[in-house]
Amino acid sequence: MSRRNSTDRTGRSKKAARHVRLYHWMMDKPAWKSLKASQRAILVEMYARYDGSNNGRIPYSVRDAAVALRISKGTASRELIVLQDRGFIVPMMKGAFSLKRRHATEWRLTEFNCDVTGGLPTKEFADWQPKIQNTVSLGSTTGTVLKPIGTSGETVACKHSPDGTSRETAAPNFANSRFHQKYTNKLPGSAASVPSVSGQATPEPEISPDLEIPKFLQRGPFDLATD
Repeated sequence: MSRRNSTDRTGRSKKAARHVRLYHWMMDKPAWKSLKASQRAILVEMYARYDGSNNGRIPYSVRDAAVALRISKGTASRELIVLQDRGFIVPMMKGAFSLKRRHATEWRLTEFNCDVTGGLPTKEFADWQPKIQNTVSLGSTTGTVLKPIGTSGETVACKHSPDGTSRETAAPNFANSRFHQKYTNKLPGSAASVPSVSGQATPEPEISPDLEIPKFLQRGPFDLATD
């Protein structure tokens, strides 16, 4: 009679040996897939300490994780923090160490009912999603930047900069300036020439024989007084 109650319809024993069970639906969640191997190993270690009636009182310390996985305590502490962030575990009572008493932090596995409060599984890991970072590509910043040719003081846009344009003030270039021109103060018939702004003497202009000289230039200095 007792033998029948201890077996299911297939004849297998209802009382199976202790084991850790990981469901496919949980392993398909982004939270599980985001875990590193060491983080998964620590979670399996904590699952192994769950006996079906102590969820919320599962003892597990940083030192336990460091010894089990053969990692440093600093690494073990960071891995436990990640498991909390992903929503797999929740600390119920922080561990403490003194000369009279020493105990590890007690945890609750969110996949199962809480045996301390009687609450239902919260399964925060099922809602966890990776944070999306908004990144803007600045494009290539390499290349030859051509110096602009323009009037001194002008600001010219160039390419090959992160935002597509670059503002650069052109150096003085009187040869190509659209405002700079060469002027002379030489009058027809004078012997001297005034240097141009560029510093070079301006050649004497050729006077065409057909050029008609105005009458007031043909008069002498006393002719103007007699008018």
